[in-house]
Amino acid sequence: MSNQAHRLPADARHGLGGSVLDRSQPLRFRLNGRQIEGFSGDTVLSAALANGIQSAGRHADTPLALDETFAPLVATHGGEPLPMDRTPAIDGAEFTTIGIRRDPIASSGVLGALRHLLVGPNRTLNHRYGDVPPSPEPWRTARPEEEILAEFAIIGGGVAGLAAAGAASAASRSAVLIERTPTLGGAIHFFGAVENEDSPDVTLERLMRGLDGKTPVTRLLAAEAFAIDYGTVKVHQVVAEGGRIRSRVLAVTARTVILAPGSLERLPVFAGNRAPGVVAALAAHHRARRYGVWVGKRTIVNTPHSNAYRLALQAADVGISVQRIVDTRINPHSRFVDFAKASGITLASGLVASRADPIRRNEPGLRVGFAVAIEDIARDSQTFETDTLIAAGSWQPDLTLWLSAGGSVGWDAQNNWLAPRGSRENLVLVGSAAGWHSTTAAIGSAEAAVAAALGKAPAPFEDIRIDATFETPDAPTPVAPRRVTGPAYLDRGISLVTRRSAAPDLTHHPVALSLGDIAAAVQIGAMAPRDAGPVAAERCGISGDIAGGTWTLPAEAAATEIPPVPTYLTGRFGPKPLLCVVTAFDPRHFEPGCLVFERSEVLDPLKAIGVVYAPAPGGAPGGLAVLGTLPASPDGSLFVRDSSGAVASKITEKLKVK
Repeated sequence: MSNQAHRLPADARHGLGGSVLDRSQPLRFRLNGRQIEGFSGDTVLSAALANGIQSAGRHADTPLALDETFAPLVATHGGEPLPMDRTPAIDGAEFTTIGIRRDPIASSGVLGALRHLLVGPNRTLNHRYGDVPPSPEPWRTARPEEEILAEFAIIGGGVAGLAAAGAASAASRSAVLIERTPTLGGAIHFFGAVENEDSPDVTLERLMRGLDGKTPVTRLLAAEAFAIDYGTVKVHQVVAEGGRIRSRVLAVTARTVILAPGSLERLPVFAGNRAPGVVAALAAHHRARRYGVWVGKRTIVNTPHSNAYRLALQAADVGISVQRIVDTRINPHSRFVDFAKASGITLASGLVASRADPIRRNEPGLRVGFAVAIEDIARDSQTFETDTLIAAGSWQPDLTLWLSAGGSVGWDAQNNWLAPRGSRENLVLVGSAAGWHSTTAAIGSAEAAVAAALGKAPAPFEDIRIDATFETPDAPTPVAPRRVTGPAYLDRGISLVTRRSAAPDLTHHPVALSLGDIAAAVQIGAMAPRDAGPVAAERCGISGDIAGGTWTLPAEAAATEIPPVPTYLTGRFGPKPLLCVVTAFDPRHFEPGCLVFERSEVLDPLKAIGVVYAPAPGGAPGGLAVLGTLPASPDGSLFVRDSSGAVASKITEKLKVK
């Protein structure tokens, strides 16, 4: 009997049967001693989810969902650590997760098999989180084994990335397209078409044909671009060769780097928002479409936008019981709302999820409560039991690589997200990462970027939006009233910032923050909007999470006056901080947000003695830093950690704090 209880049928409607699977080639492997069944095309993560493993472990006593943004690394015996979501499932392999575990006995080999035979199906990987910071991913410091030269390096294989690659190919220019997932096309099927746009299938067929133009595009799939340095993109890829798995790091050097990573879905803020069974809308769509995975047979959808209605309708069409769609907007109108009503799905509006609790420890099933989306109304609706809560959020442009490569961001109050600021030479944002909303604008911005890089006049394009008369605009990411107790996380991922821990000061958090953390902190009032950009520059690419390019001060931005220390740094480095100009032993300029350390090997941001907060006066090399103490070394040397690592530096001028 198959263990794949959470696999949809191969012929599921709307393409939700798993486009990358070859079901004629079943396979089996072991994960922490447990036998996992899957198919050719599965990853270790997708097969684990299909077999009912829902939890990565616990943070204190809070269970945390296993998902694409939060999963431990895995390794075969004697092998290197690899990411679960990009490691292909291999028949007969033995995988073990890496990290601190709660298991009282071994979980691999004979003892692991005996354990699972005795205790039955285990739905958790049983890791313990929060005791120590996660270890850096080893490939981030590895030397590239191969260099690829091209005119364009394009990061992201959604419609914007495909359009940029096609435009380069049509112009007879070499291009490398780098996509983190195993498929191209991004989220176009989730968002669909608006107004007079072609259908997603027609659009993708046209864009895919463009990859084989005058100069065919080199494609790197299941490959993560993790650093940009002086026009070189470092890429990590997991490949299966001859029944074995290995990791490789490539360097793609290009004259122009086009960033098209798309947008991130924000995490709604409510107690239990990372419990096993709580899934983001876009993640649920990708799981089903790529791998045919849908956890459970019952689903409740809570959403601030109309796109999740399409997902709910498709889920109902493949046999999932959609118990209700709960919209945070009051009396929303949309053609999808009408479709849902016509299909008989129960609808509610003006409510946010207030809590989600596992019905029983380490077993599937959630008890979900809802609250009126107004802080001062102390009334909750009834609770419901379900298998999966689709907790949809609003969108945040994925600016992680942009930030770590020297780009700036600031808070955009109109869209409730961090938006890019300024420009970078030979580095261009396109598509939704640049803030565009429609497929038409994503394609137009990408083609315009290629044209501009080739010295041609970009063609005009329009960002098509449905009028509010016909489609209620998206609401902000849902936030439950504060009266509900229990851990409510600000984002998915490794930072584990909760609503309560964000209140004192996010700049003291021991782990790098995400863009979602900062956007949520602004939304709940834990951070001033004016501080969001500087904090993102300091905290969203540190401790080796993502390396980027060396930032250079544009000539027009040079200033002669000494800017005041930002308010978000008040008290960060003691009551009497020192203001200094720090200069490297080469003519580089330090980006604001670079941390200052006494020793080169220190990575912990809490052990920094200072931070660069502004360019050096008059456009000189180095940067303006606030320090809590002078370095103890006899020669006064210190180290500024920028995108290239720890840079030996010295204090060249001491100033007075205003």
